[in-house]
Amino acid sequence: MGGGVRERTSVEVRRLTSDDAGALVAFFATVPEGDRTFFKEDITQPGTVAGWVADPQHRNIALVDGLIVGYAAVLKGVAWSSHVGEIRIVVSPTHRGLGIGRLLAQRAVVEAKELGLVKLMVELVAGHDRLLAMFTGLGFVQEGRLRAHVRTASGDTRDLLVLAHFVDELAAMILPAATDASDGPADPRGTPSH
Repeated sequence: MGGGVRERTSVEVRRLTSDDAGALVAFFATVPEGDRTFFKEDITQPGTVAGWVADPQHRNIALVDGLIVGYAAVLKGVAWSSHVGEIRIVVSPTHRGLGIGRLLAQRAVVEAKELGLVKLMVELVAGHDRLLAMFTGLGFVQEGRLRAHVRTASGDTRDLLVLAHFVDELAAMILPAATDASDGPADPRGTPSH
């Protein structure tokens, strides 16, 4: 990759399966501690991943050359928030800047439509500027900021940002772009290449 030309990377986005448990644990072990705060669960514990693969609905992975390089989930709210879904996405530091997070976000919109959700939200730890830029670039807007809401493993606190977008508006904006023939096959329901 020299001279400002970006090499295309073939990326497969697919539903998580029980066969992915070991590879997903290994992937999460490579995720920096600061990025793990994006999850409410301890993703370094095999039991967490075992629970996810036992019920993998609306959980997807991104693979490059057969290795997991990204993970996304849409978690449906309950009771009075049953129309709202929460997105959780993480991409390997070695594969950031390649559009994989955006592909996973697009897949999350497909999942949200399948779930019949009206609104999607994402919680971000303040300071994750690239992730914030990706979601605001997709049209998400900040609806809240919870001061000193997240405690890191070292005991420091960080603000938590809450961003949201309505599913139908988001789908109308990004799903047609995901299948734009001028950019190659990037359908988030299938096997995109980027």
